[in-house]
Amino acid sequence: MDPLPCGLIAFRHAPVPLAGVCYGRLDVAAELSAEAVATTIERALGGLCVRPGVVWSSPLSRCALPAAELAARLGVPHAVDDRLLEIAYGVWEGRAWSDIERDDAIAYAAWLDGWERVGPPGGESALDVEARVRSFWRALGPACEPASGPFPHLLLAHAGVLRALRVVAYGATWPAAMSAPAPYLSAERFPLPASASSPAACSAHQKS
Repeated sequence: MDPLPCGLIAFRHAPVPLAGVCYGRLDVAAELSAEAVATTIERALGGLCVRPGVVWSSPLSRCALPAAELAARLGVPHAVDDRLLEIAYGVWEGRAWSDIERDDAIAYAAWLDGWERVGPPGGESALDVEARVRSFWRALGPACEPASGPFPHLLLAHAGVLRALRVVAYGATWPAAMSAPAPYLSAERFPLPASASSPAACSAHQKS
């Protein structure tokens, strides 16, 4: 039996062809087509024996395009939410990390030293990302279908969002959340807030 029947299943998007570049919120196309990503995730869901009731994504194409394709195949809504955007790196986006370290050495060192609370120039800290992802997570209700019981939410996510979910849903520290890998197109499971995953909340959702 699915241990998180009203939970959240997240997949990181497919790789992008920008090794060594700080791309953050740049709308960079993935190396795989939306159809190929949707097929990979659809097979993974079959192996997990779960079917989502909604597919979430950020508006960036590397998440949004395969999410829309997958939602269409499954016959469920595709929901786009700006709170699911990747961490904003401000003026560093689009630049090679080696150039940032060389040309913006003071800000780069300050960020490395205090990244939980300090963001890049014009960008976000880890705590900034945590705040918006926590807002998204707390607002989730169970994705339920009256005839078949509770369905999980599905999320095509950025790495920063996945790591923030580890903090908000499981209470991990940021260093621990960052140290664990976030493989591309691999499933990671999260519970919903206690109030949303209760039988009463599921029943209320079914009646709404």
